[in-house]
Amino acid sequence: MARLATALHETGLDPGEVLDECYGVEFPREFFVLAEADPTLLFDVTNQPWKLALPHPPATAAPMAALEREIFSRDGDLLPLGRCLDIDAGFGGLFLCYRLTDLAADRTTVYSVEQHPTATSPIVPRADSLLAALHEHHTAHLARTAAEDRRTAASGEDTRLARKYLTRIAELRRRVSARGRG
Repeated sequence: MARLATALHETGLDPGEVLDECYGVEFPREFFVLAEADPTLLFDVTNQPWKLALPHPPATAAPMAALEREIFSRDGDLLPLGRCLDIDAGFGGLFLCYRLTDLAADRTTVYSVEQHPTATSPIVPRADSLLAALHEHHTAHLARTAAEDRRTAASGEDTRLARKYLTRIAELRRRVSARGRG
């Protein structure tokens, strides 16, 4: 698919048009806002679809490619977006995914699935959008970090960083809203 994306970029298509051609669905604004900002969050993005939105996607598979294939094998309608970090908070260790059928119906519901899914692994709806899921995950991370800082009388630096993550997500949500008006 990387070769197809490269060829489509070379014809002058924008990232949204490239992903539409590759997946047959229109991606939501939040995806492109996140891709453009490339923020540091507790979220490791997958190779596809993120790298396909770039004019020159990498020619080799990313480290998460095998995990992406496992998820796709579990349910071919799932589109893995990334893995939440901080195993002790929120959706830590889980992959967040869109469903292609949801995107085709203009829904941005995000689902979670475990990292190495089996045929019976649950696929759980988590939020109305990726940014909402990331906000929930990072809010849980902040609560865990603040409690740990209080318990250990730490400097509070981890809590300040957790708040910065939430500030970044709030800014991304504002950008999505602003794009919706124009």
